[in-house]
Amino acid sequence: MGPNGNEGEEENIFTRDRAPTRSQKRVRQTVTLGIVVLVLAGVWAYLQGGENRALNALSPAQREALFQETRDDFRLLCMGDAGPKLLKRCQKQAEFLTRFSECDDACRQELAPMLQQAVR
Repeated sequence: MGPNGNEGEEENIFTRDRAPTRSQKRVRQTVTLGIVVLVLAGVWAYLQGGENRALNALSPAQREALFQETRDDFRLLCMGDAGPKLLKRCQKQAEFLTRFSECDDACRQELAPMLQQAVR
């Protein structure tokens, strides 16, 4: 008789009768976890760049108009004594304005105080 009780038959190592060992299970779990983490990181990175992709998809005229409108709103609401209710909004607008290529050194200097408050 052979090792599996069947005379004359060879043991087939590819049968489903064999249970995976602990180390095989760990390898599978590790590989699966690694794939899930990579997929989640890719989705996160893609979503983070969504705002930049949307800005880059605008025509130059649309982009300039959006920049000017946002900058004007920022100046109106945030350059004076912005109350605590507007602080977070102003910080978000300042960060958004820095994403525009139109935001030159003068623009960044104007936004700097609001951006520094966001870091604190």
